Amino acid sequence: MNHSNWSHVEFILQGVPNGDGHHLVIFLAFMIVYIAILLANGTIMYLIKTEPRMHSLMYYLLCLLALIDVVLGNVTIPKLLAMYLSRSMLISLEACATQMFFVYCTALSESTLLVAMAFDRYVAICHPFRYHRLTLPRVLLAVGGVVLLRASCFAAVAALLTRATYCQSNYIQNCYCNYGALSQLACSGTLASDVITYPLSFLITLPDSSLIGYSYFKIFRAAASSGRGEARTKALHTCTTHICVLLLFYTSALFEFVMYLVPALFSSELHFVVAVTFVIFQPIFNPVIYGVRTTEIRNAFLKLLGRKRIAADGS
Repeated sequence: MNHSNWSHVEFILQGVPNGDGHHLVIFLAFMIVYIAILLANGTIMYLIKTEPRMHSLMYYLLCLLALIDVVLGNVTIPKLLAMYLSRSMLISLEACATQMFFVYCTALSESTLLVAMAFDRYVAICHPFRYHRLTLPRVLLAVGGVVLLRASCFAAVAALLTRATYCQSNYIQNCYCNYGALSQLACSGTLASDVITYPLSFLITLPDSSLIGYSYFKIFRAAASSGRGEARTKALHTCTTHICVLLLFYTSALFEFVMYLVPALFSSELHFVVAVTFVIFQPIFNPVIYGVRTTEIRNAFLKLLGRKRIAADGS
């Protein structure tokens, strides 16, 4: 049979491997995760907004990171909930390309924001007298410009994928749409998108991780060659918190990238674990890491609980 004159317009998402017959349980699990993402990141944003001591650039950037995590959760989980509620794993080509674009946009935004956070700590510790020059509008303008430039490239990739021809399997081995899974199903029309995607992924990840690594190298070298002042110790504690988030983000992103370069080496279960870590559990881990390791956020949260407890006792 000649498949060259037709193309799939709908695809089947794998979802949870071996999840057949457990739709309700999986739906409830994803619903709990979704609520946790909204509550955890919403709490971080609320605490930063209402606590005057956290009205500084570092915490505003952290607030933006929480907002990005909320957006990432909304890009993937509602579709999963709808699929398991309706018991249909179908997704159209246009919806798949759109989801892929927004997943990558939020990932690009987070990577760029992590660079800004590392630079913020570098200036604060290594050049404290210049720190006042870093203002939120300037940083947001720089971050926004970089994200917009990068996102425009992936918008072109998403548009190119909708014009490709899909005449092989329409089964996507993942719980959401990403470039590697979708492009592997194409028979033709992905050369231009491949030329953009793979070099661009490398040209984004390498500079970002290099800038972050350089910033923290300078920070820890400055700390090692100076006294142990309370302010510097506190700043270094914040840096280690940032590093925990960085390792989680870039490790899961690296595995996501490698898995589709050599797909035969990885099982469907491992694909699922990496996918949920990258786009679902990471938006929970980030606020928990910052909430536990950042003293100001932890104290503000305990203070908030104390106010609620007093109000409840008073009523």
